[in-house]
Formats: sequence, C-alpha cells, structure tokens
Amino acid sequence: MKYKLDLTNIYRYVIDFDGLSGIYGYSSLPWFEKGTSICKMHLENVSINMDEAVLRDQILSVNPKSIINISDDLVILAQKALLTIENVCCYDLKVMHNERDYYYSSGLKFNIKDRYTIFGGYDTEHLDSNIFGRAIFQGHVWLELEEDSIVPLMIGNDDQVGGYEGIKKINHNKELEVKMKNKSLDMSIFNHIESPIWDFDFQIKYFSSHDGYKEAILNYPPSQNN
Repeated sequence: MKYKLDLTNIYRYVIDFDGLSGIYGYSSLPWFEKGTSICKMHLENVSINMDEAVLRDQILSVNPKSIINISDDLVILAQKALLTIENVCCYDLKVMHNERDYYYSSGLKFNIKDRYTIFGGYDTEHLDSNIFGRAIFQGHVWLELEEDSIVPLMIGNDDQVGGYEGIKKINHNKELEVKMKNKSLDMSIFNHIESPIWDFDFQIKYFSSHDGYKEAILNYPPSQNN
C-alpha cells in the first residue's frame, strides 16, 4: 500500500537528515520534473519520526492496520521513499565528493513568507559522496512511501533492530549496495557558485523558525525590500 504524506507544516520534525538515529540516510541528487518547479529526490535507508499526530493520521486513515500502529512514539526506517518539494523558487547544492566540496546554485532569490528546507544524505549512486541541499519554495512538501518498505526502528528509547550492532549492519549493507553501483559523478552539473545560504548568520537574519517549518522574514536580494 502506498502513502503520500503532506509534510508542509511539519517537515523539520519528520525526516532525520542529521543521522541522529545512527542510521546513515541516503539521497539521490535532486531533479526537476520537465518544465516545472517541482523538485524530487529518492531517499533510501532514512529514519522518519512518526510521533506527529497529523502525520500518523494520514497513514492510519488509509490503513488502520499499518505497522506504525504499534506505538505513537515510533521512529521507522524507510528503505525507499520519494521526497517532493513543490514550487521551488531556488535551490543550492553542496556535494562532498572524494573529500572535496562542489557547489551549485540556481541563483539565491526569495521573498517574505517563502519557506526554507534542507535535504540530502549519503549519495545513493556515487561512492564517497555526501549531498547537502537547500531549497526555498512556496508550495507543498510531500513524502511518498510504501507499507512494505518501512520497518520499526525505535519505540521511545528502545531500538527495534538489535542495538548498535543491528544499526551497524544496516549501514554496512547499504554501503555495499552503493559500492555495487558506484557511478561516475558528472562534474558538469556544478556551476561552482557558493551562495550565502550556507552561512549560519545569513539563515538567522533572513529566516524565522516556526513550529515545524522555517519562513523568510526578509526579501533577498536586499534591494527587493525597497
């Protein structure tokens, strides 16, 4: 059974892009649907917090027998998922590949009330690559996954996969999968523009944190404020 979950107002709390669970999350490089501002990326091996009632309700209203019904304090491991960000105004990438940083910027530009989100993870296809992404958008954020691709990871403080050794095995097996692919990274996708979005002070100045999301409080470039 497939689920399409609306994360627009809660995305900061749902996907563990920081690896706090100990699981190494993976992401593909983002792509845009042709002729649109809809950005998509495949996620693999990613931890998802299921303790937000609005998120759980979206699944249980479709499938009351879902595996997530075992607890309301649950973190799941999604082996496969699809993340979609709608109406993207601009986005930036930093890819650490073979210990070097490569940048791409579509041109940083946003208005008050536009939203800001992060994405990324270890690269699903390129060995020794780590993707860091930032997007400014005006639409919805969706996460698509299937019941068969999710397993319980943690209930409260109790892991469900065999402790440290279980988590280590999951990470090791995923790394082996990437080694089997290990495609060459196309360097032509980078324009080597490092925008201010990577600066922490810039983020503090231009964005405010709300309960579940971040929102622009100033226009950028500053001349737009006049």
